[in-house]
Amino acid sequence: MRPIGDPLQGHASNRRRLALRECTAAAHAALDARVGKLDTIEGYGRYLLGMYGFRQPLETALAGIVLPACLAGWRSRPLAPAIHADLADLGHAAVAAPPAALPCVGDPSSLLGVLYVLEGASLGARLLYRRAWKLGMTERYGARHLALQAQGAASWRRFLALLEDAPAFDPGDAADAALATFAFAHSAVAELR
Repeated sequence: MRPIGDPLQGHASNRRRLALRECTAAAHAALDARVGKLDTIEGYGRYLLGMYGFRQPLETALAGIVLPACLAGWRSRPLAPAIHADLADLGHAAVAAPPAALPCVGDPSSLLGVLYVLEGASLGARLLYRRAWKLGMTERYGARHLALQAQGAASWRRFLALLEDAPAFDPGDAADAALATFAFAHSAVAELR
């Protein structure tokens, strides 16, 4: 899930993105290590189960909130339905993690921290999609969610511009929420080991 290049171009300042990337680097690396190489069908199936357990409850919670003015006209694309279909392709039942562990999204800065993690996954999805392809997974079988994420570069750039321009941004709240989101993802994946 580590980015393989940075598609951000054209925005004058990247300080908030860079600060979030720096503060979440260790959590990101730990999650990448937990997910592993995805070089077997079994490993890929465990990855899908973990991602569904992570994204389904979080996306459900996010769907129920009113976006702040700084995110007007923008919406994250939910991936849980595609992951659910990918799991069905592999014969796995989808199970979501308990909602008690969800990161807080009670203020705009925290919401931006959570969305930074969710939207940033589109960068690493290109690498994961190539790995899944080698296992026989495609945009129509087993890797729908990765195909959707890999096409998300424009959404990621738009999100980063909104992140940089958000008024009254609290970097501590955003960082705490981003770290909590990585911790939630890590716990969803760790339960499957």
